[in-house]
Amino acid sequence: MPYFIQKNFRFLGRFIILFVLLLLSQLTFAQQVIKGYFMFPINPGQSNFLSANMGELRPNHFHAGIDVKTGFAIGLPIYAAQDGYLSRVRVSSYGYGNTIYLTHPNGLVTVYAHLDSFSPAIKNYVLNFQYEKQVFEIDEYVAKDLIKVKKGDIIGRSGNSGSSGGPHLHFEIRDSLENVLNPLLFGFSEIKDNMAPIIQKIAARPLDINSRVQQEYALKQWDAQKKTDGTYQIPGVIEASGSIGLEIKVTDKMNETSNLYGVNCIELFVNGEEIFYHNVESFSFDESKYINVHIDYAHFASTRQRLERLYIADGNRLSTYKKVRNRGRLSIAPGETKQIEIRVYDSYGNKSIFKCNIKGVEPKKDFVSTTSIASGSKVDENTLVVACPAPLNEQATLFLKGKSQIISPAYRMLSTNVYLYDLRKGLPDSIVCVNYKENFNFIATIPPGRNYSVEYKTLALSFADTTLFDTLYLQAKTDIIAQNHETFEISSAATPIFGKINVRYCPEDKATEIGKCYIYTANNSNTSHRFEGGEWNDNNILYDIKYLGKFAIRRDTIPPQIKTKKVLPSRVEFSVSDPQSGIKEFRAELNGKWLLMNYDHKTARLWSESRVHGEKLKGTLKLEVMDKSLNNATITVTIP
Repeated sequence: MPYFIQKNFRFLGRFIILFVLLLLSQLTFAQQVIKGYFMFPINPGQSNFLSANMGELRPNHFHAGIDVKTGFAIGLPIYAAQDGYLSRVRVSSYGYGNTIYLTHPNGLVTVYAHLDSFSPAIKNYVLNFQYEKQVFEIDEYVAKDLIKVKKGDIIGRSGNSGSSGGPHLHFEIRDSLENVLNPLLFGFSEIKDNMAPIIQKIAARPLDINSRVQQEYALKQWDAQKKTDGTYQIPGVIEASGSIGLEIKVTDKMNETSNLYGVNCIELFVNGEEIFYHNVESFSFDESKYINVHIDYAHFASTRQRLERLYIADGNRLSTYKKVRNRGRLSIAPGETKQIEIRVYDSYGNKSIFKCNIKGVEPKKDFVSTTSIASGSKVDENTLVVACPAPLNEQATLFLKGKSQIISPAYRMLSTNVYLYDLRKGLPDSIVCVNYKENFNFIATIPPGRNYSVEYKTLALSFADTTLFDTLYLQAKTDIIAQNHETFEISSAATPIFGKINVRYCPEDKATEIGKCYIYTANNSNTSHRFEGGEWNDNNILYDIKYLGKFAIRRDTIPPQIKTKKVLPSRVEFSVSDPQSGIKEFRAELNGKWLLMNYDHKTARLWSESRVHGEKLKGTLKLEVMDKSLNNATITVTIP
């Protein structure tokens, strides 16, 4: 069998396995959700309020489970939701922070995250593990029935550990395959909600080069207006032609709180027929990153506003889509009218409805928009969009590998012509129109589902068969800004990727210091560069990037800063910081023996904890801290 066929079979095989597992989980979902089976884990029997619900749109993931408010308090008792045993425990300054996983007789797992502390039995297990392994961070699977709990037992105290943005309890319910189930479907009376979702915006986007919305090849938005009967509408009708996709911005509210939440279910009907259905009652962590093609990612990258697509983009394999026809895409012919109805539900079945009409109109080549557009180019799916100031109907010349091609403007926006070009026909080098010229940096067309490698000057890129959602029209550029500060660009930050791209970069400036220069993101200003990392191999730095855009090679020779905050026999505390790359690791020894230091990156604190509760510290404590650029700092204090 040819190699490329083998690769495609392996890719297809992985997809089939994932699909079967997700299908099985959906088939058993109804049997797993038993109302009243679980006890609410905090303040049971009292009114509780959420700061986040299941499926909310977050950076690179859907929010799993629910976030329960604690009134900004730390230390509230957290209760086991049902009989079971400790099956996993985590301690980290990031992510979920201090986390407990309990497995129950029905096979479901409850998760309690961002805790401040554990119950004595769990705490003793954690401390012993930390001292035996001489580590602060742990993620340990615990032997079955080693630590049993009964329903209502206090298993820990609420907190603000990990990457939490404030004190709360993050609570999840998972099945045996690690699929997250919506806790609100289990019938907790502590949460009240009889408020319908709020439809804020409706948008429509052309989906191919021959399609238009309001005569433009561009995303168009409308503010939704609530009518007296409770339904939503927009003024007038949407004019469109060709293949288009609808998008929506919607939030939800709950009783007695001002928070805004995500919604549970969205349905799209066209002329009374359902063509799209999305429901986040359950999903797998493995598919959570598909959120970047569930939302309009290009729009999010430029506005930070998330519009949910009511159609399935290429490369989107979310299991949360059920009844879908033609991938939710609408085909609009001139002269026809389609009646649109969008139904939005929250987890309690509260519903909002939006209605409008889409009218099919013939595209006009002499159309002139009353809105402006900035000069420049962008890639939209398979289409290159170029906007340049030029006389009305002025043709442009596109150059492809020494050959020229004349293209006419598709339409006009004030004094700017908009030209469209199908990149599947070839990658252009440049475009010229009157006094406007733009050079492009296209170097390759990268297909999804295949391993692919490409080199450009001092930059080498390797794509795995799971890296891309869709075809990538790869652009690349390198530049030297100053000594020890080089940059390289890989396409646009407005294009999402699913997996990682292996980057090998050989700095052009040979003065670049190996081991002290690393890769930073550079999509914003120089002051907001974020450390990424990298490993040096001879004169090359290697790194797996998780997104596209602009990156910089920057030097970091500054060690972390350590300041003593408290020195007592009961506790020693330091503040640690490293503004360039961040803290990588630390180690403390008391009289030459390892001492546990807890770390909270949000407050930049390190504090000691003895293996035996109440044990007094005495003697010489030495603390070593290393940043992610491998710079070290050391401090020594004497505990009286």
